[in-house]
Amino acid sequence: MNLRTFIPVILVSMLFMCILPVHAESTSDKIPLIHVTGSGTIKASPDRVEIELTVVTKDPDVKAAQKENARKMDAVMSALRDTSKGNLAGNEIGTTSYSISEVYYPDDALKEKYGKDVTIYQVSNTISIETEKIDRVGDIIDIAVSHGANSVNSLKFTLSQEKTAELRKEALDIAVRKARNDADSVITAMGKTLGDVHEVTVDEGYQPPVYFNQDYGVSSLKAAAPATPIEPGAVEVTARVSVGYQIS
Repeated sequence: MNLRTFIPVILVSMLFMCILPVHAESTSDKIPLIHVTGSGTIKASPDRVEIELTVVTKDPDVKAAQKENARKMDAVMSALRDTSKGNLAGNEIGTTSYSISEVYYPDDALKEKYGKDVTIYQVSNTISIETEKIDRVGDIIDIAVSHGANSVNSLKFTLSQEKTAELRKEALDIAVRKARNDADSVITAMGKTLGDVHEVTVDEGYQPPVYFNQDYGVSSLKAAAPATPIEPGAVEVTARVSVGYQIS
């Protein structure tokens, strides 16, 4: 072996000797842990509502259906923005979908009106309302229906980002206390001592919206008097944590 070959061999050997003790120490130094999970749930009244309303028009003349749909939707939007009626701001209302399709299975009323063998077209224009005016949900729906909306697609109550963040803190506090209590109980039963926190995992919070279930047929809505009754339920904010404690 010449000098040029011998020097790299020495360097590789020295490097291996330096690395080996560190690896062995890290694998043998195992910390005894106890893992616990805690969850917390806070219930609160919603402070936001999302409503989807649709104007549907049908006619053998697609342009006539479009024109009638536009007229009705203009009336709905104007009424909802009118300060003496809906009193909604522009950023609280927006169009979510617009479609034109053929009516393949017309009901008896359409057959009687236009004939059995006539092709009928349907125009649908859907708007979404997002507002904090929780106490006026029934009025908003009634105003929209009375001015031409003939379908309420969905109605759900939620929480604003600010309120969600506030309630999530409370839910996390409950979750952490539950996890700690469980760890204390187990360690005491084992005759050990609970050490420091070694690791923590926080799951994403879940806030399911509350859907208001009711038959939203336009005939029942128009017949409602004096106003459509809407009573939102409570919204839940849930948080979950997993904690690893050292065992002393």
